[in-house]
This record gives sequence, C-alpha cells and structure tokens, in this order.
Amino acid sequence: MTNSVHTNTGAAIALQNLNSTTSRLDLTQNRVSTGLKVQGAKDNAAVWAIAQNQRADFSSLDSVKNSMNRAT
Repeated sequence: MTNSVHTNTGAAIALQNLNSTTSRLDLTQNRVSTGLKVQGAKDNAAVWAIAQNQRADFSSLDSVKNSMNRAT
C-alpha cells in the first residue's frame, strides 16, 4: 500500500471548510454593510426587482410631497 506524499486529506477538508466559511462570512458582511438582506439581483432576483419598484415608487411619492409642500 503506497500513500502519496502530495495528498493530505485532512488539509484538503480543512481548506474546503475554510473556503465555505469565508464565502458565508463575505455574504454576511455585505448584508450588514448595506443593511439590505437582498443586496443585488444575484441574491434573489424576484425580491430585488420588487424592492427596486418600491424604491422608485417611494421616490416618486417623495417628489410629489415636496411639490405639494412648495405649493402651499
């Protein structure tokens, strides 16, 4: 039975776990830094599209409110 010197199964598993943890940490840091659960279309395209429409509606209503305030 021969073992390869270049194969370290334990290190390979540890590296895989580290990469997975790093990926999840990056996602969490992005969510915390933006304050948004869905930061972009790649996170959840349907929810992101709905949120974009709601932001646009809010902006439009805010503009109307500002215009009404100026008129009075």
